[in-house]
Amino acid sequence: MLKVLDCILTQHDYSLVALSASICILGCFAATTAIAQDEASTLRTEATANRLLSGWMFVSATVFGCGVWSLHFVAMLAFHPALNIAYDLHATYASIVVSVIGTLLAFVLRHRLPSTSSAAILAGTILGLSIAGMHYLGVGAMQASSLVSFDPTYVALSILLSIGFSTIALMRARTLASMVRRFEVTTWLALAICGLHFTGMTAVTVTPMQPLEGAALLLGSTHLGLAVGSVSLLVICAGLVALMLQHHLSQRSLNEMNRMRLLSDLAYEVLLIHRDGRVLEVNSAGTRLFGMPVEQIIGRPVLELFAKSDAPALTRRAASRPEDLHPEEFEARTAAGVLVPVELSCRTIEFGGKPATAVALRDLSALRRDEARIRHLALHDALTDLPNRYLMEQRIAHALDASAMNGDGIAVIYLDLDRFKPINDLYGHAAGDTLLVQVAKRLLSELRPTDTLARIGGDEFVVLLTPVAKPAYVAEIATRLVESLARPFRLEPNVVKIGVSAGIALHPDDGSTVESLLRAADTALYRVKDEGRGGLRFFEPSMNAHLHARRQLEQELSGAIARDELRLYYQPLVNANTGEIESFEALIRWQHPMRGLVSPAEFIPLAEQTNLIASIGQWVIETACAEAASWPKPWRVSVNVSPSQFRQSDVPAIAAAALARNALAPNRLVVEITESVFIQDATNAVDVLSRLREQGIRLALDDFGCGYSSLSYLQRFKFDKLKIDQSFVRRLGQNTDALTIIGAIVNLGHNLGLQVTVEGVETAAQLAILRELGCDQVQGYLFAKPAPIILASDLEQARLRAMFHDPVKRAYA
Repeated sequence: MLKVLDCILTQHDYSLVALSASICILGCFAATTAIAQDEASTLRTEATANRLLSGWMFVSATVFGCGVWSLHFVAMLAFHPALNIAYDLHATYASIVVSVIGTLLAFVLRHRLPSTSSAAILAGTILGLSIAGMHYLGVGAMQASSLVSFDPTYVALSILLSIGFSTIALMRARTLASMVRRFEVTTWLALAICGLHFTGMTAVTVTPMQPLEGAALLLGSTHLGLAVGSVSLLVICAGLVALMLQHHLSQRSLNEMNRMRLLSDLAYEVLLIHRDGRVLEVNSAGTRLFGMPVEQIIGRPVLELFAKSDAPALTRRAASRPEDLHPEEFEARTAAGVLVPVELSCRTIEFGGKPATAVALRDLSALRRDEARIRHLALHDALTDLPNRYLMEQRIAHALDASAMNGDGIAVIYLDLDRFKPINDLYGHAAGDTLLVQVAKRLLSELRPTDTLARIGGDEFVVLLTPVAKPAYVAEIATRLVESLARPFRLEPNVVKIGVSAGIALHPDDGSTVESLLRAADTALYRVKDEGRGGLRFFEPSMNAHLHARRQLEQELSGAIARDELRLYYQPLVNANTGEIESFEALIRWQHPMRGLVSPAEFIPLAEQTNLIASIGQWVIETACAEAASWPKPWRVSVNVSPSQFRQSDVPAIAAAALARNALAPNRLVVEITESVFIQDATNAVDVLSRLREQGIRLALDDFGCGYSSLSYLQRFKFDKLKIDQSFVRRLGQNTDALTIIGAIVNLGHNLGLQVTVEGVETAAQLAILRELGCDQVQGYLFAKPAPIILASDLEQARLRAMFHDPVKRAYA
């Protein structure tokens, strides 16, 4: 018997042994590189649970299987026993098939099974058995003039070594990104092959016999072994070079893909690529939108990333032609289950060498929030966040529809704040806004959740009560609203008081439409204002006629100046000692073509409420200055300026322009105001009056004594004249208090250096008393009624002087 172990030491061609070792190492390294390339290709292109085997898996199995077979074949030819050895061709071919198929099966299991130790052991066992099967099938193919026998112990040991080293190699081959790890795995695979081969050869015993002959035998020789080994080495080297080149190209493709991914990560939109309904790639915007890492998104069915209700539409898009696809809105599902509105666009691209679908998702959340905010702003007041007029009208319409079905009552309350304008002017718009917010909160606190409060204007509010059973309940609610706003408000550091007027309309008695109900409530509100404000009134049919007449008059008044219907009447102011005319007061009248002469008491309040007073007041000043400039003597002309005119127009600028335009001396113009100017805005009044005085215009405080704080205004500003109200004159001779008050006012005025004028003088007895009290000027019907032209002829002036011819006599005891 000839021990093969002894033959290895003494009867081997070491050049072929070296060649076989080189083949083994190169084959293992080429297979390891192919496995690495397979991993990279799979991660880039097939990230699904049911992916097909890639081409690189076949390449790695073929390279490794051929490397194992070449090592065994060359190593067997390197053995030179003193025998004639040949190999059965069929068995030899079968051995290489076993090697490649077994290796492929092991690599398939490695890819398909989870990355666990059990899976690695199973794949390593199959790989080791395929190496052993190839080896012992190759040894079995050896035909010689001898008897070949095996030692079972060494056979078993060789198989265990092959399985063990193969398992270690596959466990360490879970990641092959680094070159060091590839060399390590190459070493383990080489040990699996060499360990099996030389241990298996130790188990072989060859017993010489008669030489064998046969046509199916391949005679072994050193030259043949060298040729086969060289060819095998060239094939492996060529495969390795091809692998390295492909790796370079793949790495370049990977780098380009990484750059593309980086650019897509910079995009605001979500970009994802899918094939056959499963995600292949997603950018950073996608991970933020879906709220999950890339690993959880890649490989997931696309339909799982959207709302279930969107599945039919998404399926329809997948079956549509590219030219028929347009951006559509869907709802993306986040990891937390939140649905996010998105706009989806897609197109077909080539990805990883295969057709795929690129999907762009634009997050519409911010757009939807903006749209909701715009809708809210369109339906609500920006300051108080209450419903506006449009939304209130919608609410009333819905309430009317509900009432038609269930018969519930509806009430509309129109609210208008009292004394809000002076507070807004005095403390500024910021304070006015704060006050409106506090008003809204107080009103809401008095209402039910089913009621609606809306702000429809600067200081106007509307309340919709629904359902309501009786008018008494509506009156109770309206009373509470009025009383709540009568309490003081704190506007740091001030405390202010306002009020509110309320007009009420009921459905169906007062209106059956939105417009009719609001109009009825507004009409009732106007009646409250006419009656003095601060109360509430239910609508009455008779109010319509009154409101219609009022609005008709307002419409006609707005065009009175353009139609030249306004007139100025003049009444003289006479010196109380001499009877000489010193000035004329300009009194406005409206010569209506149908109504005749309309009293200022009828249309001036309307002009103040409708903001027409500014234009009318400017006309009065301009006309009075123009006519005074044409008078034969330099008499003064007095004009009345209302508190509303003070607020709505620049009186000093208007007066200065009129004086300059008509070349009238400023001291010939007297501006008369009432103390109401101070009540509404004392600071602004003092500023305006100071500007008038700086221009040389004379100033008079009219209706003195009618207010509750006239004396305080005399302290705040220096007037030129006081005009005592005619209400005191009428009581002269009937009431001693009137005499006392007039006397006190005259003494006060003289002590302050002011001229005192008394208006409303109608009798000679009144004139006598006023002259004795020391009044400076008198005015009244006793001297002349207001007329469209000045009554200042020589005869008229003589008549007036005659009334003052007698010396002043004591007219009272």
